[in-house]
Amino acid sequence: MSILFTDTITIYNYFRDPQTEAEVWERTVIKGVQWRHSKKELTVSKGVQTEERVESITIDFSPMYSRRTYVEPVKYAALSHEERAISWTLNDKHGLDILVLGESRREVKSEHDIDALREDYQYVVTVTSVMDNRNRPRLKHIKVVGK
Repeated sequence: MSILFTDTITIYNYFRDPQTEAEVWERTVIKGVQWRHSKKELTVSKGVQTEERVESITIDFSPMYSRRTYVEPVKYAALSHEERAISWTLNDKHGLDILVLGESRREVKSEHDIDALREDYQYVVTVTSVMDNRNRPRLKHIKVVGK
């Protein structure tokens, strides 16, 4: 494991079961991650300036420290239940994928469970931006921004 990528995260991927219409969050633990804290994002809207804490997460794909396979969000949505059990994704479009710093064993079945995650862990963010850099010759990685 790289000396820069020593963190562990838990990813909760959201999807809606097409048969039951139930909301489901599939949990995956990834090691070999770098999580940076307290980057500030400044937003100005209608003359009002707000500052938000933004977390920056970089996932190193060189050694890949997960038994599951990364799949692009569109492909992930089309997977069967069995295929989703061995896959994970990072979707910034629907605003419902959650990242937790550390290894969480909690199952998430509703937004109420996400609130409980936020009480149990200091760093819990919603994926807001994903930059896929796995096509680079060196340091294949995905950079994620979460709020």
